[in-house]
Amino acid sequence: MFRRLLTNEDEEKNSSLDDVEEFEDSSVSEIIGGKLSFNDGENASGTVDKFRAWSGVSGSDISPGLSPRKSSQRIAFEIVSAKTISDAKKKYVSYTVLVKRAPGLETQPGVLERRYSDFLSLYQTLKRRYPSSVGDFPFPKKAIMGNFTADVITERSVGFQHFLAFAYSIRELRKSEELAEFLYNREIQEAHRMMKLAQFEDSAVLLENVYFVQEKVLEEGSFSTYYTLCVLVACLNAVDNVSEAQKYAEAALELAPQHETHELTVPLLVLAVRLWWAVGKEKRGLERRIQEMRQSGVNTDKQPTLLELVLHRECPIRLKEGE
Repeated sequence: MFRRLLTNEDEEKNSSLDDVEEFEDSSVSEIIGGKLSFNDGENASGTVDKFRAWSGVSGSDISPGLSPRKSSQRIAFEIVSAKTISDAKKKYVSYTVLVKRAPGLETQPGVLERRYSDFLSLYQTLKRRYPSSVGDFPFPKKAIMGNFTADVITERSVGFQHFLAFAYSIRELRKSEELAEFLYNREIQEAHRMMKLAQFEDSAVLLENVYFVQEKVLEEGSFSTYYTLCVLVACLNAVDNVSEAQKYAEAALELAPQHETHELTVPLLVLAVRLWWAVGKEKRGLERRIQEMRQSGVNTDKQPTLLELVLHRECPIRLKEGE
């Protein structure tokens, strides 16, 4: 499965958050956790195709189920690049954030592209809603001048890393809707929009990255992660990417017992039977699970397909556990 990042092209709702960020330094500066690469970006409308090739995951036989989080690992946020983006109105800086486990080699990092106003909006909403938790955290201030140097971008990047680590370390901030919106909900919304336009391959690229974020930042067995996997499997199957669909269906089925009564589970199992057959895997265990569910009173007949089910659901921007 190849991957891409999603450029944040949404217009800011509050003009007070707008910031025109430019820099001319094309050097590489060291920051905490790695190197921050400065590049002159491209027009925002020309970045989408570049996202697919970001990580080279395409063709990988690494299964998501083979990378469980260990108790000794922590979640790290690392800003690895900053580039200028030009849209129709102005230039701004886009920061690339990796969401990964540490220590150790991360083969499947989640990847975000965010701008200063995204970080600022997160900080302001968290501080307004959870003032006692956020306290006087030293968030990077807005620059008065519109032309930013590499030193300013580096300083901000370090500050953003510290802020994300700080927010994730506090339980009520970690579980907040605001942090979920920043980390993955906007990509889910965009993927849902693409699905409505039958752009299933592009939607799958976004959802795969969402999964790589969620399986790190959410609790094990989270319904939100389960839902993302189900939608990802439906999209991959829609474009006949059988091997990838089977791989992620396997990951989804590991979570399914915790969500056995949800309407997605039977269609997932039915599709999994076909995927297992297509890749030559033994499917009798899946058929037995369906039979056991039928015997327990679950309706397993004349169910909509997994794709039909997710297409007719509203975009789950405020998805709650078990919803």
